Amino acid sequence: MSHSESLPSPHPPRHRTFLARYPRNTKLVVTAVLLALVVLPPAFVRGWAHKRVAPSVSSDYAREDVQDYTPSTAKIETDVNAPALNDQNDTSIKLDPAPDSRITEDNAQGSLPRISEGGLRPWQVYARPFNLSDKRPRIAIVVTGLGLARTVTDEAISHLPPSVTLAFDSQGPVVGAWGSRARQAGHEILLEVPMEPFDYPRSDPGPDTLLTSLPNSDNLSRLMIAMRRATGYVGITTVSGSRFTTDSTKLAPILQVVHDRGLMVLDARSAPHSAVTDMSHNAGIPVATVTQRLDGDLSPEAIAGALADIERTARLNGRATGIVEATPVMIDQIEAWAKDLPSHGIALAPISAMVQ
Repeated sequence: MSHSESLPSPHPPRHRTFLARYPRNTKLVVTAVLLALVVLPPAFVRGWAHKRVAPSVSSDYAREDVQDYTPSTAKIETDVNAPALNDQNDTSIKLDPAPDSRITEDNAQGSLPRISEGGLRPWQVYARPFNLSDKRPRIAIVVTGLGLARTVTDEAISHLPPSVTLAFDSQGPVVGAWGSRARQAGHEILLEVPMEPFDYPRSDPGPDTLLTSLPNSDNLSRLMIAMRRATGYVGITTVSGSRFTTDSTKLAPILQVVHDRGLMVLDARSAPHSAVTDMSHNAGIPVATVTQRLDGDLSPEAIAGALADIERTARLNGRATGIVEATPVMIDQIEAWAKDLPSHGIALAPISAMVQ
């Protein structure tokens, strides 16, 4: 026997290898699966991450110019061009025409808002659209006392961003016309109803003021007079009712009308112990509550400080609502301040977006 014949082969016979025992088709399938596991995951992960990063956009708010927007994860919360963010100066947003016959009750005395047969509520129909998927802290600014003086009312409508809410005094001579003009400019509006202050009658809001000394029926009649003076408002408020808003027995019938007619209410906190917010919550009435008054001091330094304070409140709590009386200096200051809000990562919101 030769040397080569006496030594064992260094390689096992073909039938003894690990893979040799399987059919050729099986080995091809295994190879293909292994390649797929190596090649496919990166592409799959990229697709998954893309879906996670792209913010959702309400179909009611989507615009053609942003539907394909795919921001990076770092910009979702701060990029003001992202589709989830609201544009406080967007003049293309149109408010529904007012009065809307579906939510209007007409009679010989005039028109009143009402809940439609299908359940539509005026506070929602007449609201300025706001994309609630915007997760930035939000601030609402309400300017009151409008409709009494022509110049300052015109300035508020024309100069302030459309997202600023305007409150019109129901005792203004042409409050309905002013309210309609404000809505045409994109502003959400409130109706300001005069209510009794603590120092009444030394401070007298007007002949149709709601008073704690009157029977509830008389106050309701005065409320109806006020509500017929305008249309298209999302709700009512008062800045004079420091006494009336602390009297739950007098306030309850008023809030019942607000509830039954599908409106919201803004608690202007005319008194520290106002019962409006708590009673509204208990009655299921949409309510927003003022957190800060911004015009206690009309010096430029004080106004700047008040606006900085409301930004801090919004960052701390997620939202804040400020109220001011219509004056030329406040309108100018708010107009300038609002231009920087997007760069501060804060959304300017209509009052309906602050309902809780």
